[in-house]
Amino acid sequence: MAVRPGHAVRRGALLAATGLVFAAVTAPSATVADPGCLPIGTVGTPEVTVDDSTAGLADFAPATVALPDQVYFRSSTESFNRRWTFATRDGAVYVKEAAAVGGWRTVALPGCLAGTIAGVSADDDEVMMIDRDGRFITMDHALSAPRDWNWSSRYGTPLWTGPGNTLPPGTLTWSWSVLSPNDDHVWTDTAGNEHPVGGAKVSHVFALTHGGRRIQYVDPWLPVDHSYEMGTPLGGRFQAVALSTSASTSLVVNRFGDFYTRLYDFDISGADKVFFRYSYEDQRGLPEAPDMLAERVDSRYAAIQLPAPDWVAQPKVPGEITDRVSVHRTAPGSTARELRVEGRDGGRTGFWRKMLTDPAWSFVPTDQPLTGAALENSPNSRATETLGPASPYDYLGASSQGWTAQVRSFDQAVSPTPLRVDFTDGTGVDLILHTVDGLRQTPQQPGITGQPRVFDGTIEVPEQLLATLDTQPVAVRDFIRNTLGGNRFTDTSVEVTDRGFRLARWDLTLHRR
Repeated sequence: MAVRPGHAVRRGALLAATGLVFAAVTAPSATVADPGCLPIGTVGTPEVTVDDSTAGLADFAPATVALPDQVYFRSSTESFNRRWTFATRDGAVYVKEAAAVGGWRTVALPGCLAGTIAGVSADDDEVMMIDRDGRFITMDHALSAPRDWNWSSRYGTPLWTGPGNTLPPGTLTWSWSVLSPNDDHVWTDTAGNEHPVGGAKVSHVFALTHGGRRIQYVDPWLPVDHSYEMGTPLGGRFQAVALSTSASTSLVVNRFGDFYTRLYDFDISGADKVFFRYSYEDQRGLPEAPDMLAERVDSRYAAIQLPAPDWVAQPKVPGEITDRVSVHRTAPGSTARELRVEGRDGGRTGFWRKMLTDPAWSFVPTDQPLTGAALENSPNSRATETLGPASPYDYLGASSQGWTAQVRSFDQAVSPTPLRVDFTDGTGVDLILHTVDGLRQTPQQPGITGQPRVFDGTIEVPEQLLATLDTQPVAVRDFIRNTLGGNRFTDTSVEVTDRGFRLARWDLTLHRR
């Protein structure tokens, strides 16, 4: 989540204006143990000036452990941005210039962190580190000189000053993602319109959990919980064995070498209505706004097209591969992403690579030993062979007018969901229910539980149905015209528990079947 231009606010200024700085620094953690020695720093604030020198690097002691001359993959133990490469071994963190061959040095960690770091992931000007208890430790200004780097254990609402957070339970692998105004500038929605990233970045930890069937993301401006998710491919049922995310572009693969990518984060999903204007109406052909304020308030300019971009199947790799995968930005714009997967070709080891929209992969030899687990990599897609079970949440209810509504296999991370309406004369209509897991400032339990979970919902009438409405049965015509006003899109709040499903627009509660 990010503050945007047009609301000309930097996070530090916003904190000062609201009187949150002192309270945030001194307030004890209610949910996550605080290492106790880390200041709030300026984590999350975009770098106004960057020191392109290596000032401070020589103050770090030379590394005394074996480390690779080059790191080719962003993982949870080795990672890079365009200036620096990081690695962690035995609780310590090491750094070198990304373009250099070797030259590793030992990062001087705050005393409370010495010997505790178990993971590291760099993206843009931020580095996320995970200690041995799974706690988040953020290092900022990571595109500047080492003397500018600063640290914080703070995470969560309000405004990245919360008590801290951890990896979700059962995390298989994770990746730090930063969508940045400095390096990315813009991103492109499904209507083909570009939108400025804005002034305060969008930062998430993406975690592959539940045996590879779910992707939970943890945003530093949102509540200290693990409630937000990005559904996996194929209706949230795809089972991944690996995940990498950079600049809000995720790459996943299953055990048969089927790759998918997706551009997605909290803001892109449609959830951040405080700072953005979204629309399901067709935004193609509308002019792009000159700035975020104009986009937010002036309907002459294109809103952000919903639904958010979906997963895109990538071509098969024509050779041996492992589950060691990576994605990273190469230039501004949301298509400037390089995908990599470790593998072998013609007896040589290295990695297969392609740019996001390239039609095929090419091989880059490195002659380094393969360290990932080998994937079967069948020549044809076998993605449907790794599907998990459908969601068990089915709901049915009757309206006061006599018609019934049904939602089947509802999954909080998947949208849209089929919505079936049946009438007393035996006819019925199939509608589309879009749901967005919206902005919260209090913790929410993960998944569908007894705690009510509120979504921003939109009911869509299929375009073909509207075009042929006069030929539809009387009950269908009357319902579309009278109950939905003849509109293609109708907004409604949706409240879901493990026992009920409430559509506020119709004052209708469906019950779990």
